[in-house]
Amino acid sequence: MRNMPKVIGTGKDIYNLLGMVQAGTLEAAELREVINGIEEEKYIFVPVVEISEDKRYITTNYLAEAKKGAKVLCEGKEYTIKSVEHVAVEQQSQEEDTGEAKEEKKTVIGVNDDLETTAEKVGVESPVNILDTLGITQGELDSIKGVLARYE
Repeated sequence: MRNMPKVIGTGKDIYNLLGMVQAGTLEAAELREVINGIEEEKYIFVPVVEISEDKRYITTNYLAEAKKGAKVLCEGKEYTIKSVEHVAVEQQSQEEDTGEAKEEKKTVIGVNDDLETTAEKVGVESPVNILDTLGITQGELDSIKGVLARYE
């Protein structure tokens, strides 16, 4: 990434990089990698603890950002959150033999479609939209990816 700036601070930076790709001074794959990184920042990734038998519910560690109607990214597919439930799970500490159980919170997220049973992590839509911060829309980003396809 010889010509790549260290920080992408605005949508204009992405358009400037696209111009560099079109001029031949930057590889299209490098800009594609930057765009994929930006799109991943739209989500907060957490490990999957369990997926229900009906493949509609994911259990994760406590995740306050999970809200009904938000998007979830799992194995490259986007789902919509239909329900969120924060549950307390009693966990016996192996280090302490005092007989006291520690309470740990988990989040159970219900989604609108069947999930992949092999999923190891799930991304919940971040409350702070990185695209708003950059001043660019998802449509503009998709258009840039379409132009990039011609140069790859």
